[in-house]
Amino acid sequence: MKVGIVGAGNVGIGIADALVLLDIAGELIIYNRTLDRALGEVYDLEDAIPFLNGSTTIMATDNLSELKGCEVIVITVGAKQKEGQTRLDLLSKNVSIIKDIVAKLDKVDLSSNILIVTNPVDVLTRVALQTSRRKSSKIFGSGTVLDTMRLKEELGLRLGINRKNIHAFVVGEHGDSEFALWSVANIGPIRLKDMPQFEDIKDDVMQKVRNRAYEIINKKGFTKQAIGVAVAKIVKAIVYDEKKIFTLSAKLEKNCTDICMDVAISQPCVVGKEGVEKKLLLDCSGDEIGLLKQSIDKLNNAYNSIQ
Repeated sequence: MKVGIVGAGNVGIGIADALVLLDIAGELIIYNRTLDRALGEVYDLEDAIPFLNGSTTIMATDNLSELKGCEVIVITVGAKQKEGQTRLDLLSKNVSIIKDIVAKLDKVDLSSNILIVTNPVDVLTRVALQTSRRKSSKIFGSGTVLDTMRLKEELGLRLGINRKNIHAFVVGEHGDSEFALWSVANIGPIRLKDMPQFEDIKDDVMQKVRNRAYEIINKKGFTKQAIGVAVAKIVKAIVYDEKKIFTLSAKLEKNCTDICMDVAISQPCVVGKEGVEKKLLLDCSGDEIGLLKQSIDKLNNAYNSIQ
């Protein structure tokens, strides 16, 4: 269970921390262009391992060829989102970085799954898919996984129900046009929209989910811990072939709009050893079809701006 991380910045190390603490990777390789930065993080993590029950071995490198044999390679390199910026504001800086990294990784190992975390994750996932020669199921983005968990947590707090019994999804752009699929949201066997509190809380809940990352960035400058754990859970689903459902950014081949496009967008996906092994086609309401089209248009416009 060899896992690679490209980038030793805040997000990359947040993911490394979670992988070590949760004892998910047997071998963890951290790549960074500046080797000393990666070495410092590795030494710090190595000092923590004796306090834990796990036995992860960690290595720092500035050579991408060391990632050969990884089951998953997580890409986190790129400009980070600053206060007042949207995720799409990062696009022009990060697209060339992703193209370069993915092309180099193709020469290292075409069998590895590539998980894009760098923002704007949807557009950069599309760029990676078009750059790489590997199977499309093996390239995907972290998408709205964290947003979906934020949705479940907030609903659970307001309704007094354990989030594990709430089945709801945030889909679309990982950004300002993301939306909840309320039409298929359930609490146990009950449709969420049939609950008396639903209409009173739905808009406020979704607004809080959309703004959460902005609030964190405004207060501390970056996000790290939650995305680290979220990505670690995706990695675990791959290396242990768990067949779990995550709202990942993947190529939208067919959807409830009946539009087949190359756009990569967050949607419920079954994740296992081969990456995105299945995409779940959901029946959207009329309003949700409109919201999905808005996300598609926004992401297409962003992608077209870099062509």
